[in-house]
Amino acid sequence: MRLLHSDNSSIVILTQAGQPCIRYIGPRLASTVTESELRCILSEPLPNGALDDRPQISVASTYADPTFMEPALKILCQGRHWAPQFQLQDESGSAEHIEYRLLDPKTGLLLVWRLGVCAENDVFTLDCQFENTGADPIAIVQWLTTLPIPKAMSAVKAFTGRWVHEFQPQDCSIPLGVLEFKNIKGRSSHDHFPGLLIADAQLNEHSGSCFGFHLGWSGNHCQRVERSQNGLTQYQAGIELMPGELELTPGGRFQAAPLYFTHTEQGLGGIAQNFQRFVRAEILRFPSDRPRPVHINTWEAIYFDHRQSELDALAAAAQDCGIERFVLDDGWFTARRNDRAGLGDWVVDTEVYPDGLHPLKDTLAAHQLSFGLWFEPEMVNKDSNLFRQHPDWLLQLDDLTQSSGRNQWVLDISRAEVTDYLFNQIDTLLREYPIEYIKWDMNRDLSQAGNGQGRPVYHRYVTSLYDLLARLRAAHPSVEIESCASGGGRMDYGILRHTQRFWLSDCNDANERQTMQQWAGLFFPSEVLGSHVGPDKSHTTSRSHALAVRAGTALFGHMGVEWDVREASGADREALTHFIGLYKELRGHIHSGIRRPLQTPDKHQIGFTVAYQDGLLVSVFQQTMPELATPGPLLLPMLDPQARYRLRILIQPEHANHLMKQPPDWLVAENLELSGELLLRCGLALPVLDPESLLVLQLDRVPD
Repeated sequence: MRLLHSDNSSIVILTQAGQPCIRYIGPRLASTVTESELRCILSEPLPNGALDDRPQISVASTYADPTFMEPALKILCQGRHWAPQFQLQDESGSAEHIEYRLLDPKTGLLLVWRLGVCAENDVFTLDCQFENTGADPIAIVQWLTTLPIPKAMSAVKAFTGRWVHEFQPQDCSIPLGVLEFKNIKGRSSHDHFPGLLIADAQLNEHSGSCFGFHLGWSGNHCQRVERSQNGLTQYQAGIELMPGELELTPGGRFQAAPLYFTHTEQGLGGIAQNFQRFVRAEILRFPSDRPRPVHINTWEAIYFDHRQSELDALAAAAQDCGIERFVLDDGWFTARRNDRAGLGDWVVDTEVYPDGLHPLKDTLAAHQLSFGLWFEPEMVNKDSNLFRQHPDWLLQLDDLTQSSGRNQWVLDISRAEVTDYLFNQIDTLLREYPIEYIKWDMNRDLSQAGNGQGRPVYHRYVTSLYDLLARLRAAHPSVEIESCASGGGRMDYGILRHTQRFWLSDCNDANERQTMQQWAGLFFPSEVLGSHVGPDKSHTTSRSHALAVRAGTALFGHMGVEWDVREASGADREALTHFIGLYKELRGHIHSGIRRPLQTPDKHQIGFTVAYQDGLLVSVFQQTMPELATPGPLLLPMLDPQARYRLRILIQPEHANHLMKQPPDWLVAENLELSGELLLRCGLALPVLDPESLLVLQLDRVPD
């Protein structure tokens, strides 16, 4: 028997018929648990009409297992070995990990299955590596890291979406059968985020037993939840392999994508706490410890209209508002006057910038703005010097018609000469200019992703991307990289090991962003979620919001501005400057605190808190018309009942008199101190809010 404990959870593995099987995942067990007692109470009846052995889900199930469920591993060797049966060769363990070495004697396929734990954050990591120790090639058809799920779990919350509409929750019941979420778009995708939740029927923001899963992979993937008539339930996740994509020659190895998972009895808030802390401790690495600077991105301000005078004026206006970083978006390189030409030619367009980017560099220095630059290295236009010189560098299959995406095609970065070219082009610019930030974009999905020999390279594409990013980070350790993929099309822990920021969506509409940020916050801390203040009228939805709503939404991510602030009125500039100042005041709390979903009294509200050392930030966004005439009290469970808190109203609707004859007393009181116990037990009576309006509060602990 092997046990692995986090601070609040335990995993127990028993060996049955020579196979390691996870028999318990859940709340932490006492260390005095005995194997004999556990086997006794877990031994289930063997029903009539079934095989003569009790089926159990092993850590490496195959077609040789008697569960009649989807196997973790599918292989083919010599056209006849397709049902491997592993034998346990060795096992080891410590307080931080458990490792099994399993060998299939017929094929020589060795599996090293390793379970690690970050105890203080209650997150477990499953790493699996295969090695062909035999004499014949072995085709790996499928590996899905597999975990048994307790029968009490009945609900699945997955996350779907599309361009400008990312991170939309999708609630399902676990059926007798299969739920499958499969992505074959070559990147993590908008459609199926590589993570989900499995919970009991009592799940809410603050309570309920819940498992959170995330596959750390930036390409094709599959997630499955299966429940069988035999009483077993399993979750599976892994890289989705194309036919013939992965063959292990003798001595060859395959590293599966890591699976991260956590368990909590504290509902959605517990999942958010565990994953956010884990990412900060184990995944995320910033070039420095300075506060996250406020961006201005030029895309929605100028699009392809790059003129030095316009950029100078935009930089001056940005400085006046307190902005700290200037990101020059698409349009600065050769022939890039529209989206039909230039990709691949990462050289400054001397027709637009006759002196290169040096005048812009000087402008930014004069306005105390750091320099960021947009790239889309993985892509190429056919109207480019690169394509004319190397038409064979595309991902393509001979004699097949392939669709373009945004007038562009994908480079085969599995080829060393392609990644060498890209590294050299980017490296040259980073050495010539004081660029401290790269916006790394990817604006199309992969299709027909074959190499020059016609073999699929979706898997090698992702590992080659990781290698290229690691190479650039090693050469330029002070440069920060953002992962953008038509917005949030490539968001996962795999890419986050090489980057420091996500562009969550190309949509800056505050209403849409509130939903996206709420659910993305279950898996990612606020400081990696780029969130920008857009113009009054959204460029993607044509919806308008008050500046306080736009800024109050961006406040809780890594704040930026996607707006031509030169055109803003004096009052709007003054207000934007105020909100940027508020972000600077609070970013230390927001980027170190834990964001948790908050159960609100009105089902049409999105609420959350950010808990920091001595206080709490509270946000309530009213999406649509309130359900009732008076919303009711907002309970604040993260407060210390023994403490008192000083209330500060940071953002409230500017015009709300038409909704209330009289507002709640606390909304108009000054220098108000409140009991933590009363706020926790009785709550704070909310005002009536207009649709698409925002209330943001701060509660600071009063010193004893």
